[in-house]
Amino acid sequence: MDVSPSDETSLTTGTTTIQSLPTEVLTAIFHNLRVPDLASVRQTCRHWYEIVINNRTLMNRFVLSLRNFRIEEGVEPCLVLENTRSTFEKVCLKSCFISPAPMLWRSIGSHTVELTLNECTISGETLVGVLQSTRDSLRSLTIKSIKFDGPQIYNAPFDFRLERLHSLTIRSSFLYDGFLKLLKRICPNLKAIKLTFSSYERWGEQLVSFLATLSATLEAITLSYTKATGSLLLLIGGIKNLRLRKVSLKSCFGIKENDILMLARLQPTIVHLNLDNLFSASEQFLQALSASLPQMKRIKLRVARITNLHRSFLANMPQLNYLKITDATQMKGNIDLSAYENPVLEKLFVSAAMFSRNTLPRFFERCPNIRSLTLYQCTYENIHDLQIAFSHLKGLEYLNLQRTIDLGDSFFNRGVFDTIVMPFERIRFYPIANLHKLCYLNLSHCRDLSDQALMALRFPLLKKIDLRGLYVTEAGIATLVRDCPQLEYVLVDACKRICDTAVLYLCRDLRNLRLLNLESCKAITDQSVEHIVRHCRSLVWLNALNCPQLSDNAKERLRNVRTIRSLHV
Repeated sequence: MDVSPSDETSLTTGTTTIQSLPTEVLTAIFHNLRVPDLASVRQTCRHWYEIVINNRTLMNRFVLSLRNFRIEEGVEPCLVLENTRSTFEKVCLKSCFISPAPMLWRSIGSHTVELTLNECTISGETLVGVLQSTRDSLRSLTIKSIKFDGPQIYNAPFDFRLERLHSLTIRSSFLYDGFLKLLKRICPNLKAIKLTFSSYERWGEQLVSFLATLSATLEAITLSYTKATGSLLLLIGGIKNLRLRKVSLKSCFGIKENDILMLARLQPTIVHLNLDNLFSASEQFLQALSASLPQMKRIKLRVARITNLHRSFLANMPQLNYLKITDATQMKGNIDLSAYENPVLEKLFVSAAMFSRNTLPRFFERCPNIRSLTLYQCTYENIHDLQIAFSHLKGLEYLNLQRTIDLGDSFFNRGVFDTIVMPFERIRFYPIANLHKLCYLNLSHCRDLSDQALMALRFPLLKKIDLRGLYVTEAGIATLVRDCPQLEYVLVDACKRICDTAVLYLCRDLRNLRLLNLESCKAITDQSVEHIVRHCRSLVWLNALNCPQLSDNAKERLRNVRTIRSLHV
C-alpha cells in the first residue's frame, strides 16, 4: 500500500476517486490494513492522515517504541514528539536514559494507556513526574530491570493519583519500602499485581500494607520467582475484605503444602492457582485443596506420581477447564490419566510422563472438548495411540509435542492407518492432517522429523509453528508455506540446513509473517537479509543471533527496517 501524495488523484474505482470516498468507507478500509500499510496511509495525504490520527481504534494499533534513546528536554527528537499531533496509547521505552522532560510527557502522557519501562535509567523523582503526566489515562504499568534510588527519593510531595491504573508489573527489580509507600498513595484501584523475579526489603511489611489498601479491588497477585514465604502468604491471605481470584507462586521454593492450604482456606474465591515448579503435590494435599477451592478453573502443579490420584480430586472441581501437571518422578509404568478426566476440560499440559498403551484414547474420549494440548517430553509405549486420540479432539486448536522422541515422519505421512484390534472394537487411526482447526503446532526438538513431515502438513488456519532444531531444508519449507499460507510466527532457530532459499520462501510467500527466529541458522548469508528487507512488510520481531555469515553491513540494514520493533542480531 505505497501511495504518494502526488498520486492520490489518479487512484480511481470506476469513475470515483479513492479520495472522494466517504470518511466512514475509508475508515473501514483502513481497519483491514496491516500496520506497515496503515503507516503508509498516514504519509499519503493530509486527509488520510487526519482520518487515522483522529480514530482511536486505528491509532491504538501503533506503539511508540524507543530503544537506546535519550529523553531530555530540548533534544531535537523530543521536540518532534512534543509537537506531533499523533497520539499513542502504548508507549514502550527500552534501554533509554530518561531525564526530566515535562513538555514531552505533557504531550504524550495524557494519552498513554500502557507504559513499559525496560532496562531504563531513571531517577525516582523523574518517574514520579512521568506517572503524574499519565494520571488521567494510564491503565497498565510495567517496570523491568530498573534499579531504583533509595527511599528518600519518594518523600517529595505530590498531588495526583492514578485512578485508572489497574495492572502493575514489576520484574527483576528491588523494591524499597519508600517505593511501596509511593505506590500505596498513588495506586488506589489496582486489580492485578505481578512482582516476578523481584525482591523487597526485610520480610515484606510494606508490601502487605500496600496490598491491604487495595482489598476492595485487588483480584490477582503474582509472586513467582521470589523469596515469598508461608508467613508472607498468611499475612496476605488474612487481609480483611481481600477476595483474590488469581494467585501465581511458581518457583517460590520457600512455600510448602500447608502454606497453600492455609491460603486456600483464607481465600476460597481463588479460581486460578499456579504452583508450577514447587513441591511435588501429594494425593492428600490435592484432595484437601479441591475441597477448599471448589470453584477452581485453572491449576498448574507438580505431582509425585500421575498414577496415585483418585477421581475425587477433580470431582470437587466441576468447573476446571485448564490443568497443567508434571510428573516429578519420571518413573516408568502404566500411567493412568483417569484421575484427571473432566468433560469441561479445555486445556491440558502434561510434562515428563510415560503413557502405556490405550491410555490416551480412553482419556480423550471422555474429555472431547480439549482445544489446547501440550504433551511435553512425554514417551509412549505405542506412539500411534496419540494418532487414535486425535479422533476425539476434532476441535483442537493448539498442539505442542515438543521433545517427543518417539515421533517420526511416518506419524504424519500415512493418511489412513491400517485397522488395529482394540479391546472391544476395531478403530482406524485418525490422521493429524484432519485437525482442520489447528492454529499452533510445536514440533521443536523432535529429532527424527525431516522434510517429509513438513510435506504432510496441510493446516489452512495455522498461524504459529515451531520447528526448532529439526533437520529440515528449503524443500520442506517450500511445501509448508504453500499449504499453510496464514503463518505469522515461524521459529526455525538451530535448524542447521536452513539456507537463503528457505528464508526467501518464508519472506516472500508468507504475507502475514510477523515473527521470524533464525538464531543459529549458520548457513544463511547477507542474501537472507535482502529477502527480509525486500519482502517482509509485516515483520515486527526478528532474531538472527549467532549467524556467523551475516556481515556488519547486513545487520545495520536490519536495524534500519522501520517495521521491526524487536531485533536481535
